[in-house]
Amino acid sequence: MAGNVLLTGFEPFLNYSYNPSGEIAKMLDGKTIEGKRIVGKVLPVKHAEVRDILNNHIRQYKPEAIIALGLVGVRGCISLEEIAINRYYFRSAQEETDEPLYKTGPAAYFSKLPLKEIKAALQAKGIPAEYSFFPDTYVSNEVFFEVMRASEKLKIAKAGFVHLPLTYRQLIEMDKVHYATRERMPSMSEETLEEAVKIVIKTAIQK
Repeated sequence: MAGNVLLTGFEPFLNYSYNPSGEIAKMLDGKTIEGKRIVGKVLPVKHAEVRDILNNHIRQYKPEAIIALGLVGVRGCISLEEIAINRYYFRSAQEETDEPLYKTGPAAYFSKLPLKEIKAALQAKGIPAEYSFFPDTYVSNEVFFEVMRASEKLKIAKAGFVHLPLTYRQLIEMDKVHYATRERMPSMSEETLEEAVKIVIKTAIQK
């Protein structure tokens, strides 16, 4: 019987009309890769609440591997996140939150994905990829930390987080952003991002 791979992405947030991480999770839901069934789920960009939703999915589907996806608007590579930190920080015009995710426990977790092999596999297909040592301090890092915490507790061998860049469509929709800012924002096609995620899953399962 095929095991499950839990693939998560996020809903749209801030000024983005859609989020490719969530769209790819939905697109691959129910598909089979390397004999494993993909369970694709879209998570809300909501501090604290997202952890309960994620853990409910983990309890329900009992995955053999967990790969979480997020969106980052300032990177031109597939970002293979190395370290999740026990911190949440967010500041807006209305609020500022700075607190640990957990008052007790480790300060950080390292990814359990075979990042070296994933990077090589992506670049062999002409898709730029790079290691990232700072996922952020927002909900992406929160999900990454929770994924690693759950994987340690449940002894899930493969778990980690990957950030995707903006898509061409998102950049086109951002026509009200000042041109000097917009012209420096990297992006990839939706087809390339989908292929990249499939390569990440395939390589994680094989290794």
